[in-house]
Amino acid sequence: MAQFFKASRTNSAKNRILKNVQVEKLDHQGRGIAYFQNKPLFIDGGLSGESLDIQILESKKRYSKGFIKKINLASELRIEASCPHYNECGGCHLQHLNHEQQIKIKSAGLISLFKRFAKQAPLQLENPITGKAWAYRRTARLGLQFDKKLKLLKMGFRRALSNDLIEQKVCPVLIPELECLILPLKTLLNSLKSKMDLGHIELIYADQGVVVLLRHLKALPKRDLQLIEQFSECHKLNFFAQDSRHSVVCLSGNDQLSYQLTEWDCSLNFSPTDFLQVNSNVNQKMVAQALNWLALTKDDVVLDLFCGLGNFTLPIAKKVASVVGIEGIQKMVDRATENAAINNLHNATFYQADLSADDVDKQVWATQQFNKVLLDPARAGAFDCMKFITSLKPSHIVYVSCDPVTLARDSQLLLENGYKLDKLGLLDMFPQTRHMESMALFVR
Repeated sequence: MAQFFKASRTNSAKNRILKNVQVEKLDHQGRGIAYFQNKPLFIDGGLSGESLDIQILESKKRYSKGFIKKINLASELRIEASCPHYNECGGCHLQHLNHEQQIKIKSAGLISLFKRFAKQAPLQLENPITGKAWAYRRTARLGLQFDKKLKLLKMGFRRALSNDLIEQKVCPVLIPELECLILPLKTLLNSLKSKMDLGHIELIYADQGVVVLLRHLKALPKRDLQLIEQFSECHKLNFFAQDSRHSVVCLSGNDQLSYQLTEWDCSLNFSPTDFLQVNSNVNQKMVAQALNWLALTKDDVVLDLFCGLGNFTLPIAKKVASVVGIEGIQKMVDRATENAAINNLHNATFYQADLSADDVDKQVWATQQFNKVLLDPARAGAFDCMKFITSLKPSHIVYVSCDPVTLARDSQLLLENGYKLDKLGLLDMFPQTRHMESMALFVR
């Protein structure tokens, strides 16, 4: 059979420069929206009413993406970014707007997404949960890359639209205890013999002080371990190392880490590799609002899905007859169980389960009767277990979301099964970025 060459279609619009593009509105992530070739053109950093020269970065069938080459006419809302790395770093997206405007954009975006995906428009959002606009992050992961030509180790966040690292010097969204370590840590790592074999580094703030977790691909030589210990003692650090087999060891400082939920007098132990909410202040307020919206009583039996370390579960346990926490990772289940014991909470039990599995309703814990449910899933949402949740017929469901699109999508099934969207509010967990967390209350 004869075969004929068929030329592939080229993305002729890519890299094209567009002059005097008019930004018409913003999307829920704060990106400017213009129109090119009869389809939306999303522009990072663009603001409504601005005239911009744009370079096309990506052109798809239904949309295009571009970035700003020149601002011809700036919005009156545009401000100077506070971070010197803003124009190159991929971490923050909204420093060209003040914090109040960021909240307005995200709030409008949340309402818009519910109109579009849940086919329901909340009449009014609850007051947003907010904290500090700067110096709020208690965790960060910095990339490490060895430059063979310069014989130097780069340390920083990734450059926007690239895998390359920026030359990080400051990061004003980090709490000061972490930010002040950026340059000293970079100097330390460049002094190590093993600097070519390092993966990344994580900074965490715990009750025990600053925690550093260094990912390394080969065993650290004795001299490097001595330098790390000296550095840790000088800066009063809890320094951990994780090898290629994911084994974590404490090289210096305290190997028992914890954080407090002060309002409920709860102490939660964690490992440097465990997930923590990055914004401690907003996390405390978020837990308080979730418990308030659940309207807990001493007779309630509550189900906490995607419970992690017990961030919501333990405070709930202080107010109800019993609570069951479900988590997909056994290590986290063990940690949550340990945390319940530490806090003398004997009415909180934890189970490991894949909440996307078809047989969730057949598992032992699922046969219990629950009258209230809280869920805090990852970005992918909880679509696979929404049918199970509705089958329980709880009076209250609080859904904490890190992606408003999946929250709005998952809400449809609740609305179709006799639930009403009673409250919806923004959680400002990540100021200066496009990331949006939210909380919804559904009642029967």
